[in-house]
Amino acid sequence: MKNLIIIAAALLSANLTFAQDIPSSEVPSVVLNSFKRSFPKSTGVEWELKGENYNAEFDIDWRDHEVWINKTGAIVKHKKELKQAELPAVVTNQIKVNYNTYRIDDADQFEINKKFYYKVELKKHDEEGKFVLTKKVKFQM
Repeated sequence: MKNLIIIAAALLSANLTFAQDIPSSEVPSVVLNSFKRSFPKSTGVEWELKGENYNAEFDIDWRDHEVWINKTGAIVKHKKELKQAELPAVVTNQIKVNYNTYRIDDADQFEINKKFYYKVELKKHDEEGKFVLTKKVKFQM
C-alpha cells in the first residue's frame, strides 16, 4: 500500500511541476538526439521545461505519448496511451474481480527505471476512480 502511494505520487508529481513551453530550438542537442533516437516515428512534438527535465508530448500512430528527458539525455519517464486490450491480463482480470460494475475509461502505461506501471481510470455512471498498478496488481480507490 505504501509503495502504491509513493508510485502514484511520483507519477502524478510531474503534472504539478511548473512547466514552461519552449521551442525545439531551445532544447539541448543531447536531449533532442536522445528523443529522436528513441522515438523516430514521433509527430506533433511539443516541448516544455518541467523543473530540471525536458518534457515532450507527441504522437506515434495517432497514440498519445509523453516523455521526460534529463539534461544528460537520459529518459526519466515515458507515458504511453493504451487501448484496453493492451493492458496485461493480470490487470484486467483484477479489475473484473474487484470492480466488475465499472468500465475502463482510460489507460496509460508508464515506464520508470525499466519498470512498467499502469494508470487506469474506471467509471460507473457518475463515479470514477484512478488506479496506479504494476503487474503485481495492487488496488487503491
